[in-house]
Amino acid sequence: MSWYQRNKWWMVRVMRLPVDVFVFATLAFFLIRLLPGDPVSVALATINQPKTPELEHNLRIQMGLDGSVWDQLLRFWGNLLHGSLGTSLDTHLPVTREVLDRLPATIEIIMLGLGGAFVVTMVLGFLYIRFANEGLRRFIRLTTGFATSVPVFVVAIFGILVFYVILGWLPAPLGRVASGQSLPLVTGFPLLDEVLTGNFADLGQTLLRYVLPVGAMILTYTPNLLTQFVGGLDRELAQTATRFQVAAGASRQWIYFSVMRRSVSSVVVIFGLFFGSLIGGAVTIESLFGFGGLGQLGIRAVSTADFPTLQGFMIIIVVFCLVMFVAVDLVNMWLDPRRRPGVSSEES
Repeated sequence: MSWYQRNKWWMVRVMRLPVDVFVFATLAFFLIRLLPGDPVSVALATINQPKTPELEHNLRIQMGLDGSVWDQLLRFWGNLLHGSLGTSLDTHLPVTREVLDRLPATIEIIMLGLGGAFVVTMVLGFLYIRFANEGLRRFIRLTTGFATSVPVFVVAIFGILVFYVILGWLPAPLGRVASGQSLPLVTGFPLLDEVLTGNFADLGQTLLRYVLPVGAMILTYTPNLLTQFVGGLDRELAQTATRFQVAAGASRQWIYFSVMRRSVSSVVVIFGLFFGSLIGGAVTIESLFGFGGLGQLGIRAVSTADFPTLQGFMIIIVVFCLVMFVAVDLVNMWLDPRRRPGVSSEES
């Protein structure tokens, strides 16, 4: 078997990514233009200037809406190939820069929440197979069925009422730092930047402000991940491969590792789906807790009729989700070779 044939399972998936990005970016281009009303007229209504034909013409050019839709599409593709998503009508800054400046902060809060849910899921899953205690297993199964349909904002609001309003244990949900303070800027990831700059005096206060949003995400998404994981564990425990390992005298540690590795693939899929949806839906958490990020940019683009920023926001979200889904596929195929295209059961 050649090197390409051995690595085709991941190379084809990666090479397809630019095509997927191109297709979905084009869909975003047409989706924006299908919105009711004329974006230029909406933008003119928000500008405190005399409404002249010249102003309308210049605004149409700035939005990339001059010429036929096919002329616009060709310019859109050309700008996209050069990494340009236009200029914000509100701030007059490049849209690409605005989105990428806010993206790390949004990724950080999502990674902390989903990462915490993943760790809790792995710990509870290990306890599920480690201890043959029916009471513990019933409790874990009950946990998987609890709160799977409760939205994250409901949990977050309940946490604010209890831990801030009633008990006063946590600071007000008014941003990542206290009023008058500012975060250092190195990588764009707020907590990491405080560590890198040695700002440990404020790091503790910043972490306190993360407790409620991160805790809400952990409580909301752990039951969903655990449902998939426990189901996979039950299936893999009954597999012939597991019984063979036990009969062959394999160590308990190796059996646990093998069963969990084969069961975690479904958890990775759900993790990726949650991550992609949260990138686009970060507005909920960021609005509740006053965290500046990608969600606030989307709200501002809609409220100010900032057409280029709204289009760029959608495209960046699509690109990031596609990259995340490719990463999920590759991790799954690495964890379980049986999922690789063209691999027979005998080869795996």
